[in-house]
Formats: sequence, structure tokens, C-alpha cells
Amino acid sequence: MMKKTAIALGIASMAFGAQAVEVFKNADTAVEINLDLNFYNLNVVDTASAQARNYFQGAGTQLQFKTSKVIDADLTVFGQFELAADPVADQATVLTDDMKFGIRSKSMGTIQMGQFDTYLEDEVFEIANSVFVNNNGVSTSVVTEPSMGSTDGRHLLYTNKIGDFSFGLDFTMSSNGTTTTAATDTQNGFAYTASYKLGDLKLVAGAATIARYAFNTAANSSKEAKGFGASYLLTTGAGLTRFAVMSGTNASYSTTAAYDGLETDMNMFSINHTFGQWSAAVISSTLDVPALSASAAAYTANEVAYQVVYDLGKGARLYAVNANKGISTGLGNFTEVGLFVSF
Repeated sequence: MMKKTAIALGIASMAFGAQAVEVFKNADTAVEINLDLNFYNLNVVDTASAQARNYFQGAGTQLQFKTSKVIDADLTVFGQFELAADPVADQATVLTDDMKFGIRSKSMGTIQMGQFDTYLEDEVFEIANSVFVNNNGVSTSVVTEPSMGSTDGRHLLYTNKIGDFSFGLDFTMSSNGTTTTAATDTQNGFAYTASYKLGDLKLVAGAATIARYAFNTAANSSKEAKGFGASYLLTTGAGLTRFAVMSGTNASYSTTAAYDGLETDMNMFSINHTFGQWSAAVISSTLDVPALSASAAAYTANEVAYQVVYDLGKGARLYAVNANKGISTGLGNFTEVGLFVSF
């Protein structure tokens, strides 16, 4: 996962500020463009060969188009479209990321539909690791997250905030493909998430059943997910420190009864400290994976990662991330040094 979601950008903006280019704006209509540029050198123990490989990459670079139109004092219609491509690869395939539109009411909340991460993933599963800048795919994610499967599309979300209490209800639709296997093959997905803020303390919790099918034909191996977390912001004369914890589980689907519904448990803790133009972060995670098939043995991993960021100003950041995935072969361990620019 570990893509730059709204929560990740929101946390980053506390220290670095938000960037945007307004294309058009009047009393009721706004159009803006955001561009994230990410260039880095990645040294990783490759998942295919368990050997260290070195790459120059640009995954995480993204072009975002955002629009909004005020209907009246209470209602605003909005839309967002994102394009992502590797800027350092010749003839790289351009992919879409978030594509959504909806209506926001100051009194009744927001409803949106399209393709985007679930509210549960953004609010709960990424509460501890979203402070990390690296954004280059599952094999080199900082730490493992509970999986929501590939059901971001065909997605309907309702969110609302009442005082210090916020909640989100996600519905993701399966492709309802013809199948002769269990009825759960065509189940839709539901997620329920709630958060509460008490001063500088934020508490979050949620659970989900996951749509069986994704991308119309491929079946998800993820069946259910749940978790809870908390974050706390401490301001001192030495700067701003953010503490965060998350505990979550993911249950896997299998047509073999002995491996169906087995849970992978994850617990993580992170600290991110910002002082002037510098910030430093550390995250530690424990991962307990059951034997999910006859050929996949159970294992436990202790994951840890470190990050240093220097803010150059105007949305530009130099960063270095080092991660150890806790596997004896070193599989997935990586060091990434790069430049991230947002405008």
C-alpha cells in the first residue's frame, strides 16, 4: 500500500506546507493542479532473487487535477483525477490512481464515489507509517500493512464529522462474476471506521469485510481486516513530535478450509520529530504470519525503518530511508535516497 493518501499528505503538511497551482477560481468554481515529483536511488534485496539490486526510479510521481463548485452555502460538488507514471523509464505506462467525485455538505457530511483508498486504510492502517516519504510499491514498503485487497474501485464512501467525532462508511462492489464456488466469492465489501480527537490525542478504529473480486476477474485473497490506532502530537521548545501506534489483523481467503480465515497480526509504533527544516522518524513493527498454504510456512518478522528529511522549502524535500524487513535472508530490505517535490 503505502501510497500518498490524503492522510499522509495532511500529516506532511504540518511540517512542510501544502502546494497547489490554481488554474481557475471565481466565487463558486475552482480548478487546480497538483504535481508530485519523486526521484530516488533505491538499493533493495530483490523479492525475486533475494539479491541486492540498485535502481534509479521515480515511482510516486503523480499529476492531480482537482475541481470544485459551490452550489449554495451548504453544498459543494467536487472531483479529482490522478495520473501516475515513472518519469525515469523510457515509454513508461501511464496509470490512473484516485478518480473520484462527490458532494460535500457542511451539515450532512460528504458522499463520494469512484476509485480511491478506503477510509479505514487511510485513518487506521496508515496512522503510524504515513509519515514516511518513500512511495515505490509493496516490495519496498516501510512496514507491512493489513491488506484491504484490490477493491478501491466501484467504491462509495460516506464521511461525517460531529464535533470531535468522525466516521466513515465504505461500500465496495464485487464484479458479481459467475462462479461455482462458495457464495462468498461474489460478496461485496463494507468497512466501518470511527475516530475521536481529544486535544492533541487522536483515537481510531475500524473493521471491514472485503469484496471477493477485484479488477472484474481477479479474486482477492484478503477476506476481512480490522484494527485500531492512536496518535499524539507533542509540542516543545525542541520542535514537534508525533507518536503513533497501530494494531491490525488481516484474514485471508482460501478455497481450502484448513487455510481459510487465518489471521496475520501486525503491530507498529512510530515516532516522527520535526525541528526546524529537519525531521527524523523511526518505526518498528512485529508481523506474525500463519501458514497460508502447504508451501508457505508460518513466520514472525520484526520490521524496523528509519527516515531523515531535510526541507528545502517550497514543497521540496531531500530524504533518506533505510528499512529492515526482519527476514533472515534480508528479503525486502532497502535503502532509498531521493528528492520529493510537491507543487
